[in-house]
Amino acid sequence: MALSWRRGSGASSNRGGGPGRGRDTPWRKARGDDTKTPSKGVCHFFQRTGSCRFGTSCRYSHDLETSNERQSTSGNGTHPTQSSRQEFDFQDQYGDVKRLLRPNRGRSLFNSSTQPSRQVSNTDAYKFWTNAVAILDEDNHQIHHLLAKDLVNDNLRGHEYMATSMNMDDGDIDRSVISAMAYLKVITHPALLDPISIDGFVGEIYTFFGGANGDRAISFLTKLCDRLRRYYAFYCAEPSLESKFETKNTTVALLMLEALSQLLHRQLRVCFNGDLNPLVNQLEQLSAESDLDANTAIPARLAWLWQLLKREQARVAADAPNSEGKGNARVPQHMDLRSIRGRHDNDFADISRIQILPTYSEIDSDETEYLPSTDLTRPNVIEDPVQRHLDCAFRLLRHDIFGPVKDALKDLLAQDVSCNRSVPRFNSDKSAQIYAKASIQHVFVEGHGPNPLQASVVFELPYQLRKKSVDEQRRWWQDSSRLEEGELVAFMFPDGNEKRLLFLEVTVKRVEGPKKGAEKGERRSNTIRLVSKNQPPAIGVKLATLSGENVALLMKAHGEKSQGVLVEVNGLIPGTFVPVLENLQKMMREGDMALRRWILPGSPNDPNSGQPSEIPPPAYARRPGFVFNLDPITKGEPLTIDASQPDSHRNIDMGKIEQLTGLDHGQCEGLIAALTREYALIQGPPGTGKSYVGVQLMRVLLHNKVKAKLGPILVICYTNHALDQFLTHLLHFGISKVIRIGGRSKSEELEGKNLRVVANELDKTRVERHILGKAHSELEERLKNVGQKLKPLHKCRNRPTWEGLGKFLSNYYPRIHAQLQRLDEDGFELVGDDPLAVWLGRKSKGFMFKTNDTTSAVDVEELTRRAENRIHSLSESERWILAESWAASMRQEESERLFELLDQAMGHRQTIHNVHDDLNRRALLQADVIGITTTGLSRNIAMLRRIHAKVVVCEEAAEVLEPHIISALMPGVEHFIQIGDHLQLRPQIQNYSLSLESHQGLAWQLDRSQFERRALGEPGMLPAPVAQLDVQRRMRPEISQLIRGIYPKLKDHDSVAKLPSVVGMRHDLFWLDHKHPETSRDDEARVKSHSNEWEVGMATALVKHLVRQGAYSSSDIALLTPYTGQLRKLRAALSKDFEITLSDRDLETLAREGEGISGDQEEPKEEEGTGMQKALQKKSLIQTLRLATVDNFQGEEAKIIIVSLVRSNQTRKVGFLRTENRITVLLSRAQHGMYLIGNAETYLNVPMWEGVHGRLSQSGAVGTSISLCCPRHEDTPILCSTPEDFMQKSPEGGCTLPCDRRLEPCGHKCQAPCHSQSLHDAFSCAQPCPRIRTTCGHVCPKLCGEKCGQCQVWVKDVVLPCGHIKQKVRCFETLNLSKIRCTVRVKQVVPRCEHHVEVPCYRDVKADTFSCPTPCLEFLACGHQCPGVCSTCRKEGENGAVGFEHGKCKKTCDRPFGTCNHRCSRVCHDGEECGSCEQKCEVRCPHSRCSSTCSKPCSPCIEKCTWSCKHKKACTMPCAAPCDRLPCNKRCDKTLSCGYPCPSYCGEECPTDTRYCRVRGDQGDACVDLLEMKRYSEVDLNENPVIFLGCGHFYTGETIDGHASMAEIRPIRQFSTRRYNRAINKAVMDETAKRFLTNGLRGIQELEKRLEEVQDDLERDPSKTSWIMEFFQATRKRYEAGLKLFHDAGLYRKAMDLEHQPTMKLFDAILTRQREVTGPASLVKQIDGLNISLESPQTRKTLLVSVLDRQVTLRAALVQVHAHEVIARDQLAVAGQKKPEPESAEAKAKPTGLTKSPETLAELCTDIITKAKEAKLPRVAIGAMLAFARLSNLHAELREKRDAALEYLEDALRLCDGLADSEELRKAVESTKQRLLSGPRYEVVTEEERKSIKAAMVGGPRGLSTNSGHWYTCANGHPFAIGECGMPMQLARCPECGAVIGGQDHELVDGVSRAREME
Repeated sequence: MALSWRRGSGASSNRGGGPGRGRDTPWRKARGDDTKTPSKGVCHFFQRTGSCRFGTSCRYSHDLETSNERQSTSGNGTHPTQSSRQEFDFQDQYGDVKRLLRPNRGRSLFNSSTQPSRQVSNTDAYKFWTNAVAILDEDNHQIHHLLAKDLVNDNLRGHEYMATSMNMDDGDIDRSVISAMAYLKVITHPALLDPISIDGFVGEIYTFFGGANGDRAISFLTKLCDRLRRYYAFYCAEPSLESKFETKNTTVALLMLEALSQLLHRQLRVCFNGDLNPLVNQLEQLSAESDLDANTAIPARLAWLWQLLKREQARVAADAPNSEGKGNARVPQHMDLRSIRGRHDNDFADISRIQILPTYSEIDSDETEYLPSTDLTRPNVIEDPVQRHLDCAFRLLRHDIFGPVKDALKDLLAQDVSCNRSVPRFNSDKSAQIYAKASIQHVFVEGHGPNPLQASVVFELPYQLRKKSVDEQRRWWQDSSRLEEGELVAFMFPDGNEKRLLFLEVTVKRVEGPKKGAEKGERRSNTIRLVSKNQPPAIGVKLATLSGENVALLMKAHGEKSQGVLVEVNGLIPGTFVPVLENLQKMMREGDMALRRWILPGSPNDPNSGQPSEIPPPAYARRPGFVFNLDPITKGEPLTIDASQPDSHRNIDMGKIEQLTGLDHGQCEGLIAALTREYALIQGPPGTGKSYVGVQLMRVLLHNKVKAKLGPILVICYTNHALDQFLTHLLHFGISKVIRIGGRSKSEELEGKNLRVVANELDKTRVERHILGKAHSELEERLKNVGQKLKPLHKCRNRPTWEGLGKFLSNYYPRIHAQLQRLDEDGFELVGDDPLAVWLGRKSKGFMFKTNDTTSAVDVEELTRRAENRIHSLSESERWILAESWAASMRQEESERLFELLDQAMGHRQTIHNVHDDLNRRALLQADVIGITTTGLSRNIAMLRRIHAKVVVCEEAAEVLEPHIISALMPGVEHFIQIGDHLQLRPQIQNYSLSLESHQGLAWQLDRSQFERRALGEPGMLPAPVAQLDVQRRMRPEISQLIRGIYPKLKDHDSVAKLPSVVGMRHDLFWLDHKHPETSRDDEARVKSHSNEWEVGMATALVKHLVRQGAYSSSDIALLTPYTGQLRKLRAALSKDFEITLSDRDLETLAREGEGISGDQEEPKEEEGTGMQKALQKKSLIQTLRLATVDNFQGEEAKIIIVSLVRSNQTRKVGFLRTENRITVLLSRAQHGMYLIGNAETYLNVPMWEGVHGRLSQSGAVGTSISLCCPRHEDTPILCSTPEDFMQKSPEGGCTLPCDRRLEPCGHKCQAPCHSQSLHDAFSCAQPCPRIRTTCGHVCPKLCGEKCGQCQVWVKDVVLPCGHIKQKVRCFETLNLSKIRCTVRVKQVVPRCEHHVEVPCYRDVKADTFSCPTPCLEFLACGHQCPGVCSTCRKEGENGAVGFEHGKCKKTCDRPFGTCNHRCSRVCHDGEECGSCEQKCEVRCPHSRCSSTCSKPCSPCIEKCTWSCKHKKACTMPCAAPCDRLPCNKRCDKTLSCGYPCPSYCGEECPTDTRYCRVRGDQGDACVDLLEMKRYSEVDLNENPVIFLGCGHFYTGETIDGHASMAEIRPIRQFSTRRYNRAINKAVMDETAKRFLTNGLRGIQELEKRLEEVQDDLERDPSKTSWIMEFFQATRKRYEAGLKLFHDAGLYRKAMDLEHQPTMKLFDAILTRQREVTGPASLVKQIDGLNISLESPQTRKTLLVSVLDRQVTLRAALVQVHAHEVIARDQLAVAGQKKPEPESAEAKAKPTGLTKSPETLAELCTDIITKAKEAKLPRVAIGAMLAFARLSNLHAELREKRDAALEYLEDALRLCDGLADSEELRKAVESTKQRLLSGPRYEVVTEEERKSIKAAMVGGPRGLSTNSGHWYTCANGHPFAIGECGMPMQLARCPECGAVIGGQDHELVDGVSRAREME
């Protein structure tokens, strides 16, 4: 499949055709453009064969040319005829195969009779398998997958063909052999074995092939061997046929071995079949007798089989309980097998059985761990070199990872981890953190990852954070590298007298909480956070290893609320080491390793163990005639290398290669060695260009890829950075087919080359889509079941509950369950939700789910026996003991079920993963280069093994641990090239005791790479040949001399002698010696680190000095140090002035060692973002400085290197830099110059440092002061011995003398101190500008260094061309006066509209762009003036006609609302109602105010009225009611705060503002008497007091009395005055009643609108065509909206009922107050006794009508009736039943009720009619009458009410006579009356509908298909079904006619009979 290899480009290939395109059906035509492709397609038979049996009558086209042209233009691209025919050939071939697979192949097209399938013969089988092989040989993944699926399809004959081919009893030897051979070709074909997505189908094939315990396969292969030997005897008698036999036998033997190997790989238990060893012996004898050993693949495969059998059989013997090593060939006499197993439960001789993570027993063990030595001369229990090598690698790597973990956890075993008394601590300095009081808070299922069972762990706030604020805690967690996602943590908790341990993996580390707006339904993990005000810190975790034991432990800890400690260990991430260890285990089981003879010594019994002197060329290059073509790297002349002979490279002309390739001699030797050795090592000293050689090597290999059949070349690197660099180099050389595996690339050029991106362009096959769909569905189902299983565990977490334990008790203790469910101890029925809680009672100190250790199983059994007899005979404590035991048992059982579900889910997830892996595999197969890291290699090893890569290139090989590199030695690798330098850095390990640098580590040497081991050799193995590059192009000669002792053959290229000296420095190479001591830190960080404050200051000053020279770019300077402590301090010091770049590895190191946060030094504040997650910290200067540790700078270089050596102590401890490897790396990074800062005395005890110091001393490059060089005054000495000296002696990068250079181009003298030339060039002259402008003569006011620009001097009174004068103009503007705008306003006439406008002078009103601003004077329909202007409203047409288009009115509506004093504030909306007033309601009283909006009715205040005075007493009415007392006309006798009398009436509120005082106030001139127009000062207050209103105005009582007695009073604020409470309260209640009614009617309109929508939806619903499924299975769903409407209308009806109306509430309150005064009385008397003299009878009648208004409730009830009617009518329309006999039809036509019974609804209609008539609501009454009539016509139960319905309809017609506009109502009444008189109509149920009924009833989760059942008919012939056993057990009524149906005790009632036609 063609893919786009360009970065960022999409798939441009043709998806329509070609093999393997991943279309739904591979043999269908590509989908093209419907407008171009005719409906009459091409005839496939005619196109393929040139003839067609249908001739001219064929329905398809025989015009091939036209069809080819159409095909070439259809689809997504070109589709040539040749490709189409090839596709048709594939289709035809698979059609033949599928035809052979189908049973009953003999059936005739014209004869439908079924013929029995004939038995498959060997000839048939041979034909079938031959066709299958032909299909597999083609490149068509679609058909390959279909073939694999169909071979194991039980409905096809694949198993018959396999069985026939495996039957060796056929007398015809030749036919049986060739049939078997063809069969073996298919099942061993790479097209079946390589795809991962169909591995399940292939597994089924091999399951059949093997049979039980492999018996079928062994028998078949044994008989086949016998036939081959007989074959040999026959052919040997004929010499001419002997070669034919050898070829066939070789092929069959290889196929047999491959099939047997695949079987053993998939079913390892076959190794223990007793007949397997004789079979292998027979194969070996056959190979020897037939001279098949010439094919090296056969002996190699036989050797592997013998090793596998020997290993597996020995493993069984070693694992035997009494095995002590006797008789075991694997155990030498000097070793005891017991020394490597049995120390704990995770200690086995076979590493494949060892769990990756340590177990509790392993941690608790005091036995010394078995660590085998890598020294080949030392004894070992394993003799096979490969097995021994893998065993050592696994055990040492695992110990390196988990050694510190086990030590740290063992310290905690003897302490109290519950943290009840104190927090446990480590006994020694451990690189681990403890989080106390940890517990499992939640367990939940989330995501589809490797382990969807997740949990949240809470713990106590770390002590460092307890005094910090929430913001400070958030910042601390963000900066901290603790508890990163993917990290391994351990949860240890007590369990009785023991401790339990769970390894968990962090899945969620969230500092912030969920985003705002998050809903409850969001994922559980979104609620997990580390910082919260009220909650402890929490993280999300999952089980690191999913096992039944771990799931049970997790649920136990969660259920019992166990509190323990959470231990974070050393930043371990399982994803980085688990794949490596698992791959080592897998290789151990397989026991094979490519190129083992060059990596490991042979076994003692191996005759070929002696190594040849020369490593031969790779196998693919040893083929006769093969040569390497070097054209891609040569210039002009072609060049080839013959590698077919082992010593062919000796005759190569190196000089010619150097000349043609441009490589130096060493690089040429490395290139030739890599090409001519199948195991090649290339050593590249610093600066020798080993990466360049690697790229050239790749170019040569790829150029010869097709000829050598190499497939993709695998490139492995240790780091992501190195991998990105290497792949980017390949892209630069035009190698574009590159795929990178892994998502941590930072290269933009590789964005489109990631495997995930490339694989997305591929299409899945149909089989893969089927597999994915099924797997996803099953996975979802399993995860859903897991969630269900968690529910009872959650329910019983706090205490035993009935919901959690009920099902468990029902299953295991049914007698107890029955007692708890039924009665209590006194025989009364239990009332409550939880009978178990009632039985248990309360537990004083809370329930903790922990089984009592003192309670034995016998006690529990006895308690159970007593409880089964009588549960209430147990005491309270005994009940709790029994409940705890139930809970523990239930938890254990549910945990086991939970694990099984999770295990199944993981199986489905693996299936999904396999499909995606196969897509990745297919993408990789089309690549030239595959790039991957060592960790990614192990993680993807299963997929990469199926790539069959022959060439593997490993960059940075000397930095890779050998356990990692072993993964690359996959079967099939023929060429392994390692590029590196073992004299530089070794691989990094955690455990120093395993290192070569430690004395005890010499026995293990884990940090020794395979490159170093083979380059230097070891006891028992000579060194492998190494090609060394010897010309360095990096360092100046003075620097390269420092490493000459390590690389004596290293030469300098001519170019390095010409490197420039360091600018600003006297020496290019210098050691600054000092005596300032180091400082060690042992604070909160995980490890002890070193730093040196003096060196920090000195290095910082030196860096700044070099940067000031201006000669170096951002990447030219690098600052190195060996310690992360010093790295952190240097970063803090330099980040104020520079942008610091740290490598990924340094960032990870700082994170791992806890260096992100320091307690002793404040980090600089960041502008944005925080913490270790920022790789760059942007500061004030635009400079970037590289800062790194020595270990993480290998492979990098810089022009200038500054080194802070740090260590300075009296004990002369050097630390990291004592090894030659690190020293070599440190000294070889610089190009132009290097400066060492360190205590020389400390380092001189290391020989290499002593040599470096001596060489520098000889050249005068060592001292206590460093000499700077001024670029202006080179003779001026500048010596700096302290950081302060740099600023004092070279403040600007020069010296202290003034700069003597002239500034250009002005000629002024430079005023700055001496500085570098770059700073001088950038200096801006600060002298005044001396230039005089030529245009105006003004002097430039700027500085000399600034550009003069335009003259900005102001010029006054400038005369413009228009004649006006401009007051001020800048000088430069006077040069062109026409461009100055005159702003003087002038009047002009617009010619188009002739309006007079005033505009600035510069505006041209004649221009087309001018818009007339004159306001439009037209009035809109709403009455407002048009808001537009002339230019917007006036429009000119094409013919010059003028028209006007006015815009929308934008003014405020301002119309008054009808129910309040507010006005509409919306923008004018002419033609649309204003709607409801949404402002705040103004109704208020002395007690409270209304909180609703103005449009909603207020609840009346029913508090006691506060109006009282001594003259008229107090009002006894509620506050909102009209008062029962008259106003008092006396003047108030109270005084104001000023001391003067109150001017208001008695009983009114006195004014609080003294301004209203008549004596001292300022309101005397206010007009208060509107009758006599008197001022306030003129009124006699004793005769006519004033009233103060709430708005601030005040008037005399006479004035207000005249207004308040008006009939049309508007409601005013109740709190304004009490004097007019009677009138005001009445008006307010009128308005409240009006609002209530208005809102009620608005709600009714909404309900009626919904009713119309429901009716329209049901009528439009297309599901009526399949009414049966809807009627029986989806009725609720179909009528969901209608049922909700029925329910809502009922609720609304109740809410609007009389008792909820505000006026009724007030009446009730009035009656209550009256009873308190006068006692009980009738309603009428109470109303009459109100003594409301101001109310007229008409007003009183209006109030009563408003109180008793029932319009809203009646219409709501009518909506309910209509909703039922709509549903019932739709049911009948859906059912569509029709019978010939009306009587029978009438009985059948009863719809299923879903709301209320028909009788209830009929009564409701009658009630509506009665009440509507009473309320004078004729339209409501008519609606109810119509509904009643329609109901009586719909329901059989109401047929007897037809007469009543007809009477109602007659009454409705009479009511219509009295209504205006009643024509529509009258028509509806008459139509209903006509239908009622004509009777109901129904349809007959057809046979098809009858089948649909049965399908609907039988199908579904509750259908009859889930159990046995039968169909019956009632006495009137209506069908119904009985489920379960199918026989009646109870009586019921027919839903159609009401007849009795069913029966009792399996006996049918009379009239019921079986409906067999339904069955």
